Amino acid sequence: MKGYFGVAVAAAVFAGSMQMSADEAISITVRPAVTSYHGNAQLKVLVSRNERNRVLVWEVDGPDYYRSSSIPLDGAASPRSYFFMVRELPAGEFEVRASVKRNDNSVVADRRSLLVVGGPG
Repeated sequence: MKGYFGVAVAAAVFAGSMQMSADEAISITVRPAVTSYHGNAQLKVLVSRNERNRVLVWEVDGPDYYRSSSIPLDGAASPRSYFFMVRELPAGEFEVRASVKRNDNSVVADRRSLLVVGGPG
């Protein structure tokens, strides 16, 4: 059992240290992609370090549910990884979006889907 845990930790560290390609200014991962009614999901947003980056915005948008937040960025000095939890999700299909607003008024974005199954009725 300890061997599996060590491999999992090593894989997580390696995956977190990988460089993003020049074309990937932002990337969002949703875990799990499918959860049960009133379940939780973790959003992992990777942002390439860029002097123009000013604001990170993330959103979870679905039927009768919307949540968002924004975080100021300090250009290339900002962290690369951001983690957010969304809790007690109602049933439905959600669009999860993350975007970075830049000082030249450009925006880079990524999006994923999240499905919450089950519920009353």
